[in-house]
Amino acid sequence: MIAAGGSGGHIFPAIALGRSLSALDKDADIMYIGSDKALDRRMFEKEGVTFRTLSANKLAYKFSPGMVIVCFRLLADIFKALSMVLSYRPDVVIGFGGYVSFPVILAAGLVGIPTVAHEQNVMPGRANKLLFKFVSKIALSFEETKDAMGRYAGKCVLTGNPIRSEISKSDRSSGVKRFGLDGNKLTMLVMGGSQGAGFLNRTFIDAISMMDPGSKRSIQVIHITGVKDYGWALKVYEGLGIDYRVYSFLDRIEEAYAPADLVVTRSGASAIFELAFLKKPMILIPYPYAMSHQLDNARIFARRGAAILAEEKGLNAGVFSDLILGLIKDGDKMKSLGEAAHRLAVGQASDNLAREVTALKRR
Repeated sequence: MIAAGGSGGHIFPAIALGRSLSALDKDADIMYIGSDKALDRRMFEKEGVTFRTLSANKLAYKFSPGMVIVCFRLLADIFKALSMVLSYRPDVVIGFGGYVSFPVILAAGLVGIPTVAHEQNVMPGRANKLLFKFVSKIALSFEETKDAMGRYAGKCVLTGNPIRSEISKSDRSSGVKRFGLDGNKLTMLVMGGSQGAGFLNRTFIDAISMMDPGSKRSIQVIHITGVKDYGWALKVYEGLGIDYRVYSFLDRIEEAYAPADLVVTRSGASAIFELAFLKKPMILIPYPYAMSHQLDNARIFARRGAAILAEEKGLNAGVFSDLILGLIKDGDKMKSLGEAAHRLAVGQASDNLAREVTALKRR
């Protein structure tokens, strides 16, 4: 049983693990547990897997009147997860962090089923922190995470962050053709995660608008805006004098990775490890409100020379424009970023995790 939901960043590695488990054991029977968000349903249905859902509840950051509702939903989800575990009777339960993992891992622990918590970020999230005491094993994406694990360090194993096999199935030329782009121009991919990113979208578009006509003619953009910003962003691009492709969302994000020569993105673990595996140079603009998880991720990549970190604080269109132009004029720098990023990715991460999971299977 694999618990992952709420965003593509949790679900993509879960799907990669499921595939590796199936390859390792042809008779493997896998049940996914996600949230009842439309995004989760769409991704699991597209993959053609068996899945069940819990609520899209969120663990509260601080006390408020709404916490009463949150607690009732959590209690209901724990009982629902317990029912799922007892009826499915999994050999092992794996959680990829986020709210959905909490009731599922807790329910499995209550009935003595071996459990694994996968921590994608450098610094553990709230749900995983609450679960570390109960799980059998903790799988890590970053080697630096172990330093923050204290008494739980003995449970830790570095597996890497699982990467789906289709990530590497498309090259630049086929990607250029897929989007109808010019193979002689530098292609920038801009994305803010499955929920979009208003600040990133606005600041990038303003930065492009400040560039001279010659610079604009030398680049082309694939911009995934999220649903909220799609309408206005498309209208602005129409008058920018640049080749562009704008989407609110792409189900097959790997198709947009392929033609990209430079990527501007948030620093969720799943996305940056997929891009790192493909040796893509990145400018990382961390989401600043998620307990600094994305900032910590980006700092590790920047410290290793694997990405350029640009925090929202102090970033404006002029600074961003200069940063972009400076990079695209320095081919050696972009190559160096991509190669350093690739050294942080673990291509066999899903197989590593699958072996750890299988080793816990009850005899």
